[in-house]
Amino acid sequence: MRLLRIVFIIVSASVLIPHSAGARQTLQKPLENVFTLELQFGDKDVPSEYLLARPNQIAVNDAGDVYVFDEYKVKVYDKNGKPKTIFGGQGQGPGEFALSSPITFFIAPTGWLTVSERQTYNLYSPANKFIEKHRYSSDPIFQSLKNDYKVNFEESGANNTIFALDDKNFVITGTTATSANYNEQGEYYDYIFFIQSGKLSVITKSQNINYFSIRSGGSVSVNILGRLFGAVLPGSQILYTHTLFDEKIMNDTAQLTFHIVSPENNVKREFAISYKLEAIPDSVIQQSDPSYREMSEARKEMYTKLNNTLKKRKYMPLFMWMLSDGAYIFLANETREKGKLANVVKVVNSETGKEIYNFITTESLSYRHNIIKNGCQYVLTTPKDGYPVVQKYRIDPKVYGK
Repeated sequence: MRLLRIVFIIVSASVLIPHSAGARQTLQKPLENVFTLELQFGDKDVPSEYLLARPNQIAVNDAGDVYVFDEYKVKVYDKNGKPKTIFGGQGQGPGEFALSSPITFFIAPTGWLTVSERQTYNLYSPANKFIEKHRYSSDPIFQSLKNDYKVNFEESGANNTIFALDDKNFVITGTTATSANYNEQGEYYDYIFFIQSGKLSVITKSQNINYFSIRSGGSVSVNILGRLFGAVLPGSQILYTHTLFDEKIMNDTAQLTFHIVSPENNVKREFAISYKLEAIPDSVIQQSDPSYREMSEARKEMYTKLNNTLKKRKYMPLFMWMLSDGAYIFLANETREKGKLANVVKVVNSETGKEIYNFITTESLSYRHNIIKNGCQYVLTTPKDGYPVVQKYRIDPKVYGK
């Protein structure tokens, strides 16, 4: 969540460049059928109101109930894909949604659901009871974020998230970088905040060094410069790391430090992962060289900045995507396997700080349409010549060291 995405992942704007090889790591003997399809639902054999039309976000609770945001509603299915309940609807009132796609959609380990939009967010209890609707413009906490930290939830292009642990305690991620200010001079910062009974505290702050709003035909998003990631773990602990600033380079190897804090009592601990460094491919640096192609002066300035930053960075980060399943952290890099796009995945037990398993998979790990929970992977997808569905895959227990 997506730090917020069961992993709540802090996503700053991405550098847009061609796919690189990714940071290939030493793999144990590859597992076959790491993900085994167990269930598919949402396209048939359910009442019409539970059929999926335009689903765009998914969440799963500890009981295995699957929450899908679709048609301005939250459609809930049990662990077997059977319809359970529907709530919400289009509108401006309590428990209603003005946007067809929420900005964030998260279930905390405590079972609380937060559905956040551009102007407001709705909060639901673990029993799916609507609790309250908050408007950012009238909430002192969010006005403090806007005025004191320059984190504005109402600003277009801002990647900010709210993760309610209950009706009093919240984890908030925020950035001062937006699509509207990318070409301005100055520094941008990413934050993780904690709100406890109305009191705001900063868990971590880091400079956003990879905010380049570059658009180029055929480009894809690859976050190779480093950024802030995090997850909410069991016991409402917050795990976070920055894949550049928490990296310590030693000859041809490096260590990445992960921080875990219990914000209610400020108890902290750390663990580190060692890995072999891999240089950013020359082809990637060349693609960012403004002399590589003709471009406008404005774009040339942005590409020059990107090219210089890549050269300074030198090495690929340990990972580019992070998902979590309880205490287990899945760290993924994109690569090519037999000509196909794939992910190199490292699994870490955050309680022990130990690496458990590495494997390659061609399954998508896109955080917005993908959840790993309770030893399963849940994917929102639309098969060819079909209708949208949720696919539930069982993950090989060996991935968890079992």
